[in-house]
Amino acid sequence: MCKTIVKENTTVVIPEPIKDEIERIKEESQRQKQQIAELQNKLLTTKRLDDKTFKAVNKILMDRSYRNMNNNNNVNSNNLVNHNYQIFSVGNEEILKVLTTQQKTQIMNSRLCSLEKLVEIAHCGEYNQFKNILITNLKDNYAYRYDDQKGYFVTVPKNDILDDVVMHRVMDIEAIYDELKNANKIDAKTKKLIQDFLDRMENNDAPFFDNDTKYNNFKSYKTNRVKILLYNNHDKITKDIALLISEEEVATPTTTATATSSTEVSPTIDSIEMTEAVDHEILEE
Repeated sequence: MCKTIVKENTTVVIPEPIKDEIERIKEESQRQKQQIAELQNKLLTTKRLDDKTFKAVNKILMDRSYRNMNNNNNVNSNNLVNHNYQIFSVGNEEILKVLTTQQKTQIMNSRLCSLEKLVEIAHCGEYNQFKNILITNLKDNYAYRYDDQKGYFVTVPKNDILDDVVMHRVMDIEAIYDELKNANKIDAKTKKLIQDFLDRMENNDAPFFDNDTKYNNFKSYKTNRVKILLYNNHDKITKDIALLISEEEVATPTTTATATSSTEVSPTIDSIEMTEAVDHEILEE
């Protein structure tokens, strides 16, 4: 049987083009770290954010997405590590696996306001992976929705994304209700009010009045409440998204080589995150 002897002091010869590429990536990495640091400092010191600030955050996500795509297309023989944090798109969150029993109880105890409480906890609270919708303006017809296939936020009709959010969160409320009811953790009055809430959300025919304001139905009223809740929290959501883009997520290139009986081997790049700026126009409203 033949044995391959690996020498500890094997000399690894890295071709000059790869050396140059590694140095270029290091330089670009440092530039992006500075860009992120400046943006984070602005977010921490600014009380009120404008739409341009969010677009600057989204530009970083877009650049990273296109770099990753270029990596996959151009560096065929290397293993690439995606250091981007993960945000789930609306409908793919699996929120119930994350919420604590205490939070589920809080949602049920909110009764007719259970939808608002769930949106507040999931989309506006501590769970940054669910910061997937942003409403920066109540006057226009557009919002930002995170696309986990593209890796950044895209502009979508506001009513469409609100309908999706409401639909999926109501489904979550039904699941929480069934879970706690089966565990005998909901009192009789709460059961009645939650069931009343669910019945009203399914009734699209009966108009609903909130003081002097008439809505087509109870669902329209609740959707409007969710819209206002998300808008009132858009500064916090933007900051939370931006602060996730930490310096640790800007990968630094490393090389590894597998030695054989030969003392001259070609390295494989295990972890390279391209940081070349990509000129791309951010989706305008």
